[in-house]
Amino acid sequence: MKKIMERIAVLAVSFLLLAIVSVAHAQVWVDPYVRKSGTEVQGYYRSNPDGNSYNNWSYPGNVNPHTGKQATGDPNRYLEQYQNRNGSGYDPHSNNPTTYNPYTAYRW
Repeated sequence: MKKIMERIAVLAVSFLLLAIVSVAHAQVWVDPYVRKSGTEVQGYYRSNPDGNSYNNWSYPGNVNPHTGKQATGDPNRYLEQYQNRNGSGYDPHSNNPTTYNPYTAYRW
């Protein structure tokens, strides 16, 4: 029985460490900077830029763990803006086939 309890304790500690490491990689620190307009922006944490828009803290429904604020808005509009910002949006008036994105190409 003692061996089982020790194994459970080791598994629990291992799981906790894995969870901490996962959270640490899910965020990055952005250093303070000054915009061209002269506006000073304080440093802040943001979600890790991994190309997955659904796990961003600003995706509607997600919660920023540092502020506790839940992102609001229309998920479809957010995805459209996200894809256009990253140069992968679909422009039906463009003759450039590299801008094709299957998620925004067909809107019925």
